[in-house]
This record gives sequence, structure tokens and C-alpha cells, in this order.
Amino acid sequence: MATVGKPAYAMLPVRTGAARAEAAALAQETTRRLAEQGIDHPADPLVALIRSQATVTGLYDDGELAGCLVVHPGAALPHWSHGCSGPGIWVSLVPPVPGHDDQAARLLTLWLADHAAQHGLEWVWWEIPSDSQTRATLLALLRDLGWEDLPPVRRADGERITPLRLRAEPRPAPTVAISAADDALPLPEVSAR
Repeated sequence: MATVGKPAYAMLPVRTGAARAEAAALAQETTRRLAEQGIDHPADPLVALIRSQATVTGLYDDGELAGCLVVHPGAALPHWSHGCSGPGIWVSLVPPVPGHDDQAARLLTLWLADHAAQHGLEWVWWEIPSDSQTRATLLALLRDLGWEDLPPVRRADGERITPLRLRAEPRPAPTVAISAADDALPLPEVSAR
């Protein structure tokens, strides 16, 4: 139980094999819960990123992993991001599940917008699979969290996705609820278009 005055949530880097396995399990469990609602959000791409050398940051609620985000490695941004002027970063998150507690996704979104702004970025980009069920349910929840969906596009591999963008802006509220390690989410490579 958190002590009074100390944030209950913490943003911490996910580095060890055990911590990455826990993050991968969270992604797989979320995919299962989304599938129960008819929402197609395959875990394999996110799990592969988590298990790679990509930067992974976890949101911990009193020591338990409640959510995580992964920074796509390298400076290559998705082709659809070129329509947004200004520097940004490409991430993937374990998505919220409609009808369930979305506190972790809300806090991750607020913290990410604030953290990106502190590093001089203007945008955070994410992409999710595009199908009618996803657009009807998951997108409504993501819009409520502050994400803006762009028209669906087809990636080079043929998969149809819905691009999402989040405006980076200072959000003082997360600092009250979330403590963050200095190295919680290093942003060494940023596109400066």
C-alpha cells in the first residue's frame, strides 16, 4: 500500500528478462480479453518488440505491472507520420480493454504526452489494426484518452492499420500520481523533420 503523499504509480524501465516476460504476458492477456469482445489486436508484433532490444517502459501500480509502452527502435518513423509537421516518436502500447478499468491507459497517455513535450517533441504516434469492430469500440475509448485517429492506411507488408497521434503537451497532473525514474523513457533518437 502506498504511503500518504507518495505516488501510487511509477514509470520504470523494463530491462530484465523476467520483467520483459511479465510485459509480454500482459500484452497477451490483453489481446485475449480484446478478442473476447471481438476486437482483433494481435499480440505477436508487440510481444516481439518487448522481447527485442527496444526500449520498454512499465507503469507499475504499487509494484505490479499495470501497463507498458514500447518505443519502436531507430529513427525510422511510419510513413503516415510525415503528414504531421514537427518532431515525434513512434510507440506501441498495451491497449486498454473497453468496459474495463482504463486508469493505466489514461495515466500512460498523460505521462507520455508530458514526457514527450519535455523532450521537445510535438507528437507521439501509434498504430493499431484497422477493422470495423476496432473502429467502433477501441477507437472510441482511445479518443476519450486523447488519441486522434487518422484515416486507415495499408503498410508495406499489406496490413491495414489505423494511425493514431497524440499531441505532446505539458501535463502537470501525472507528476502528482506517477513517480518516474530518470531513465524511465530515454528518447535518444528523434525525427527532427
